[in-house]
Amino acid sequence: MFRIFYAESDATLYEHKSDSNTGLDEILEIGKQLDNDGETLKKSRSIVKFDMSEIQAALTKYSINLSSCKFMLQLYTSQAKNLPAEYTIDAKILAQTWNNGTGFLSSDPVVQDGVRWAIPHASWSLDGTTGTSWISSSQDIQVNNTSLYVSGSGTGGSWLYQSGSGTFNSNLFNQSFFHQPGLDEQESFSLRTTDIFMDVTDAIQLWISGSGGQTIDNNGFLLKLSDTDEENNNRGVINFFSRDTHTIYVPKLIMLFDNSEYDNTLTQIDLDSYVISTKTKTEYKDTEITKIRIRARDKFPVKSATNLFPIQTINRLPETTYYAIRDAATDEYIIPFDDIYNKVSCDSTSNFITVDMNSFMPERYYRLEFKIKDGITEEYIDDQIYFKVVR
Repeated sequence: MFRIFYAESDATLYEHKSDSNTGLDEILEIGKQLDNDGETLKKSRSIVKFDMSEIQAALTKYSINLSSCKFMLQLYTSQAKNLPAEYTIDAKILAQTWNNGTGFLSSDPVVQDGVRWAIPHASWSLDGTTGTSWISSSQDIQVNNTSLYVSGSGTGGSWLYQSGSGTFNSNLFNQSFFHQPGLDEQESFSLRTTDIFMDVTDAIQLWISGSGGQTIDNNGFLLKLSDTDEENNNRGVINFFSRDTHTIYVPKLIMLFDNSEYDNTLTQIDLDSYVISTKTKTEYKDTEITKIRIRARDKFPVKSATNLFPIQTINRLPETTYYAIRDAATDEYIIPFDDIYNKVSCDSTSNFITVDMNSFMPERYYRLEFKIKDGITEEYIDDQIYFKVVR
């Protein structure tokens, strides 16, 4: 099953406009571009934050453990230019609080009421150290007597890092030779689409559960080119849609978990000759959590003893059946196929899936698809099964 969460705040930090807030821009940018002198490369980084209380509420609603969930950060590209064939984007744990602000990159006069390259524009306090500026690496501020420290360059954001390396053990969290997962998630790109679809499971677990009895504040992700890519002479930028876009491509955090069940009481269908139908409504409220029934039967039913009516027995799809959901207008996958988390369930009545409609943007149509794996073969079923989510 899945649940989608949407960003509660985001902005871009521009080195070439260090005093500009972009809290209401429709675009987030990551990369480097030439300054007005035509020679100097100036960086741009993006920050994005999700509400962890929404995730905790979902964990309670579904009665699942955080450790059994996978979390994917998804950002959609609006434009990319001058990129190298290979590069890496880092998602670091932002170390300081910040205000979203109400500015645009094009604002004239410049709006400074929120986060920007120069300062986070939010006072912070860390182990008795206070201020309103981004922390620099020379300050080397320790977090709650742990092996975690705050790093940064004094501009462009700050992030958590850990001294030492090795395998993490929560019972020895304050020892530097144990590594804390989640501090630096990343995704590498090589001759592929520039959309971000990054596994950030460790970071979410760090924010919600903490480690070794220590609480780690959720200040969001700092998205930037890797240190190597930022320091080389290559230029190039990627623009992503922000939470203020007027499209469906807002930044998302997708929670995936396996709550499927499979009862093999029913007879399995003949994979060489079958049809399926679904018990879907034309419309669903965006507050619904619904069970969609999937009925499978042989394509050519056996006739009855009187030779009048065929016996239409409901069969079951194989246990290796999965589902995906597309936006009907754009044909984009809202939830792509996943062989672990998007399994089709089955009970003694029929196959089914459970869908939380709160994950979808309302007043739009969506299309349901299935995939059946049988040994080395994979069969995709797109029977134009549509439904609409309404307010």
